Amino acid sequence: MISAVVLSPSFRAGQNVARSPEAVGRSLGALVRVVVEGVLRDVTIVGPATDNLATLADEAGCALIEASSAKEGFSRVLAQVRTEIVFVLEGGYAPPSGFAEEAGDLLPDLERSGGAILRLSPDTLLTRLAPGLARPVGALAFRAPLRNIQPRDLPDIIRRLKIRRALNVRAQRMI
Repeated sequence: MISAVVLSPSFRAGQNVARSPEAVGRSLGALVRVVVEGVLRDVTIVGPATDNLATLADEAGCALIEASSAKEGFSRVLAQVRTEIVFVLEGGYAPPSGFAEEAGDLLPDLERSGGAILRLSPDTLLTRLAPGLARPVGALAFRAPLRNIQPRDLPDIIRRLKIRRALNVRAQRMI
């Protein structure tokens, strides 16, 4: 089983994003199917207090960590997640329907590969020609290495854990 962490888009933007609750809510909606299929055990939302995510977290039955930075949020969320495997997803993006099956198939090999990246669906000519250049919007990794590196953000997780393997499914932009 996997614990999911949904990051507020405000962390990526470096400032308060007015539509953060909507973006996070859409990402949570896309994760419902993965929870129902038994792949995800719990979901935690991480965002700044100015995003007003408390009502959304309460209605969705998720945990909420309010932090001034993504690094602070990561350190707090990694101390409380329930499973050894963590799926980090940027708010505003959604894994497609095949994510549950692929994540389930990948779990036995995850430790050897170091993790897996969820990339955005190609949306430009360059990313259509070279899909590996599409922006990463999610990562699947073990909790212990994440604690050791104390990541600043999603790209920092990918870089410092040297994750090279990409999931075959592609995320969709929700906002």
